[in-house]
Amino acid sequence: MLVLMALLLPAILSARDAARRSHSKNNLKMIAIGIHNYHDTHSVFPPGGTARPDGTPYHSWQTYILPFIDNAPLYNRVDFNEPWSAPQNQTLFQLELPVYLNPQIEDKYTPAGLALSHYMANEQALNENSHLRIRNITDGTSNTILAFEAGDNFKAWGDPTNFGNPVDYIGSGAKSAFRGGSHVMLGDGAVRFVSENIDPGVLEALSTPAGGEIVGEF
Repeated sequence: MLVLMALLLPAILSARDAARRSHSKNNLKMIAIGIHNYHDTHSVFPPGGTARPDGTPYHSWQTYILPFIDNAPLYNRVDFNEPWSAPQNQTLFQLELPVYLNPQIEDKYTPAGLALSHYMANEQALNENSHLRIRNITDGTSNTILAFEAGDNFKAWGDPTNFGNPVDYIGSGAKSAFRGGSHVMLGDGAVRFVSENIDPGVLEALSTPAGGEIVGEF
């Protein structure tokens, strides 16, 4: 029996890894639907996060798309007149949202007890008080990353600073959730698996919505 289990173990682990990859990919597809439905409604993509003129962080892109990913009741409980850190809002951001959790990653909460997201917005497209529209993506929506799967340095899904540069989270030297690379969500809603060996120049080109670079194959 032990010998049989030893022979089957690689296949079992491979199947589990494939299932988790598929799950995380589907999460990003759902997020893509949310982001695009937000654009359809507001004629602009959600900001990576909002902040008041005095710099006070208010709310995250992942909060703004809640109505478009089957979480309208939760969205309706958020007090948008107050920052996400206000006492009446903090309990809401302690709630785990499966669509924001990669099954490959064990960490689900910040030390303060806030529910994490394992996905980040691309700060070159969705950042503080940004107002990116599809027409602004002159490099092409299929050549521009809007969000991606992080491997570490996770933030709460309600955190208004939950955005980062893909070049810091993907590619050689970066920690990825899965062996070999990371999933990214592109401006056209497609989700692609990007190799950890991707050319840094290509990754940078994919990260800019209007950089004028030639991306090529990736």
